[in-house]
Amino acid sequence: MTDTTKSEGIKKFQRYALWLLVYTLLVIVWGAWVRISQSGDGCGDHWPLCNGQFIPGTNTFIPAKKTWVEYTHRLMSGAFGLIVFWIFWRARKLFQQNHPARRAATASLIFMITEALLGAKLVLFGLVMKNDSPLRTFAMSLHMINSLMLVGSITLLWSLAFENPGHWRETLDGIKFQKSWAKRRIIGVTIIFAFLATSGAIAALASTLFPSESLLDGLNQDLSSSSHYLIRLRILHPILGILVGSGLGGLAWFYSEGLKASTELSLAAKRLSQVCFVAVPFGIITLLSLAPEWMKLTHLLLAHSLWISLVLVMKNVLWQQSTGFSSK
Repeated sequence: MTDTTKSEGIKKFQRYALWLLVYTLLVIVWGAWVRISQSGDGCGDHWPLCNGQFIPGTNTFIPAKKTWVEYTHRLMSGAFGLIVFWIFWRARKLFQQNHPARRAATASLIFMITEALLGAKLVLFGLVMKNDSPLRTFAMSLHMINSLMLVGSITLLWSLAFENPGHWRETLDGIKFQKSWAKRRIIGVTIIFAFLATSGAIAALASTLFPSESLLDGLNQDLSSSSHYLIRLRILHPILGILVGSGLGGLAWFYSEGLKASTELSLAAKRLSQVCFVAVPFGIITLLSLAPEWMKLTHLLLAHSLWISLVLVMKNVLWQQSTGFSSK
C-alpha cells in the first residue's frame, strides 16, 4: 500500500468511525425506546430469534407493534456488530501494530460483544416489561456503564484515527504524565460520571415502571419509606445531575478560558461546558414535565453527547501531559 493510498484510506476510515459513532447513538436511543414502550418481550424469551423465527410473524399473545419495535432493535444491533467487526479489521490493516487507534478499535469490539451479551441476558432472564427485581436494576446499571465504555471507545477511535506517525508514541503505555494529578482526576471524573449515568438508568427504569400523576405525587412517593426501592432511589439522579452537570460545565468553561498552550484542548473543554449548560436545564424541564417520551429520549442523547465531549477533553488532557506530544 503506497503512502498516498494509505492516507486516503485513513481519511475514509475517519469518516466511517464518525458515522459509526452517530449510528451507535441511534441504536442506544432505539434501545431506550424498547424499554419506554415496554416492548422488551416483543420477541418472547427467544434470542437471537424472535418468537422462534428469523422473521417474526404475528403472535396472538404479543401485539405486533411491540414485536417490530424489539425486532427492529435486534436488526439494528446485528448490523452494528457487523460494522464494528469490519472497523476492527480495517484498523488492523491501516495502522501500525501499536498505534492507539488499533487499541481503540479492539476496545470497541470487546464492548460491542459485552453489550450484546447484556442485551441477551435481559431477554433470556425475563428482565423486561414490569420486572422490578434487583437483578434487573443491576443488569440495567451494567448495561449503562458498558454503553458508556462502548461510546467512549468509538469516540477515541474516531479521534485517534489520524496519520501523523511523528506525533504518537510506539505504544500507548509509553505516555508518561508529567503531573500525577491529571491521571487521578481523569479516573475520578470517569467514576463520577459512571455513577451519575447509573443513577440515570435507575431513574429511567423507575419512571417507566412507576409513572407519577403529578410532580408533587412523585416527590411524595420518593420520600415515602413504604415506596418501592426504585422510587426511593430515583431522586438521586436529578440531585446528582444538577450538581455534577453544573460543576463540570463551570470547571470546563474556566479551564477553556485559562488555556493558552493547546487550542484543541481549549475547544474540547469549551464544547463540554456548552453541552453541560444545555443538558442540565433540559434535565430539569424533563423532570418538571413528568418526562414525556420524546424528552426521555432527548435527555439520553444529551447524556451521551456530554460523555463524548468529556472523553475528548480527557483524551486531550492525556495527550498534552505526555512528553512533547501534540495532537495537531
